[in-house]
Amino acid sequence: MSTRAAPAAEVEPRGATALVLAELLALERELCELEYVRRADALERAGDAVRRLGELAVNEAILARAAAELGTSSEFGRVLISEVVEGSLRPLAIWAAHEPATADVALAELSGDPIALEYPLLEHELLRRRGGLIVDVAAAGGRTPAILAGTLGWSSYVVAPLSVGGETIGLLHADKPGAGAVDALDAEVAAKLADGLSGVLERAVLRHTLELHRAELESAVQWMSGRLGRLGDATALEAPAVVDEAAWRLADSLTPRELDVLRLLSRGHTNLAIANALVVREGTVKYHVKNILRKLGASSRADAVSRFVRATAAGAPQ
Repeated sequence: MSTRAAPAAEVEPRGATALVLAELLALERELCELEYVRRADALERAGDAVRRLGELAVNEAILARAAAELGTSSEFGRVLISEVVEGSLRPLAIWAAHEPATADVALAELSGDPIALEYPLLEHELLRRRGGLIVDVAAAGGRTPAILAGTLGWSSYVVAPLSVGGETIGLLHADKPGAGAVDALDAEVAAKLADGLSGVLERAVLRHTLELHRAELESAVQWMSGRLGRLGDATALEAPAVVDEAAWRLADSLTPRELDVLRLLSRGHTNLAIANALVVREGTVKYHVKNILRKLGASSRADAVSRFVRATAAGAPQ
């Protein structure tokens, strides 16, 4: 039985179809690669923007720079940074790539009319969730702030929460005027920018708190130093020659060198510090301290100083 060869007219269409399919597959791969490159580039630029903001130490400076820094480091055409205060959204900074003057006017208008974060606004939902949200103003059916569509003319935008310590303190809005609707990558970038900015703000708050604690500790140390200095003056331990008669009776058994050691003990000096001040060995100071405790019947260094101070005060001449 013979096999009949397919007509040339049938082979040619099959080859053409295979060629078209191969070209379509190559185009699909190219589009996937372009999307991958776009995503990687967008997220890398977002990370760079966050790192630059992290170099600023003051919250006010961070917020003032955030909108412009995040806008110029992304494909967004406008970026709005707002804070949440007592259930309302108050704009802090707005950046527009091509309309800086209009952005300033819009910010002034928005600042005078805070947005109440209440149901059914979509922004209200972000107070309890993370990640970026894509908003189509027309499809939202009145669930977006009217001032965004009216004053700013936004038709499609992404919004993401700014959180510090687990609490939402603000929102980041961004859109792409003249470039079509925002997409899933824009939402991912907005979420990365918001998370990064939240971390920058949280670290700035922590630095500020540590600075306040450091200042408080320094003030406490200065106060204690002053109190110790006044205590030394009040107890007349600066020099044995001015110790009153009762103090001399109590210290009658102490040698001049032991009185010097006692004077420095009253200032809170360590054995090493006393040794350096008196130009003697630390072991010698320990020997003098041991004798002072024995002669005054004291149980500790602080007790020895306390006994000497009480005796001086009790025996002060009238």
